[in-house]
Amino acid sequence: MWKFDNNIAPNFVEHAKKHIPNYDKVIYKTASICNHLCNKDDPIIDVGCATGETLRKLELNGFINLYGVDNSKSMLDYCHTKATLYHSNILPERQYKAIIMNWTLHFIKQKSEYLEHCSKNLQEDGFIILSDKTNKDSFLIERYHDFKRDCGVSEEEIIGKQQAVEDMMYIDDINWYFDQGKKLGFNVDIIDADFCFTTFLYRKTKHE
Repeated sequence: MWKFDNNIAPNFVEHAKKHIPNYDKVIYKTASICNHLCNKDDPIIDVGCATGETLRKLELNGFINLYGVDNSKSMLDYCHTKATLYHSNILPERQYKAIIMNWTLHFIKQKSEYLEHCSKNLQEDGFIILSDKTNKDSFLIERYHDFKRDCGVSEEEIIGKQQAVEDMMYIDDINWYFDQGKKLGFNVDIIDADFCFTTFLYRKTKHE
């Protein structure tokens, strides 16, 4: 089973760039959307913050009321940021303007319940940015593996990682994310997509 422990935490960002398509691009888009929809002192939380790459990007953009939560103590030990950090499986109770869940929800078995909890912890004009693996089609999975190969990942590591995370990930297609978002009263848009991965923007109100 894959573990976000001391073996991966020191080099997590380098690892993520080789295993997650558009890793930097999605973080850039996340910060850009926060810049347009948030004030600098609005409360923003990164769920599954890992070693804090997104939080540091938000800090560089001037945000000062940041929170991060992760269930891996090892990852948080390398999360060098001014944000308030929580070691937990549960979203800390607060009314947030933005909840960021990039590459996190697909590791949570009770996905619908977690999304509902997030919705209840959003301000009236709040929003969620959510990235997940959304496809298990064998052809597209192989193209995703081509991306890893191009990044220098070995065949042994590709196969090992696939086997290690297979029973840890709860993967649904994009329709599930549209249906869940709309059920909770969100406007749902796709803001990024690459082989097997999709990033969604859930907005409580329509922004023109």
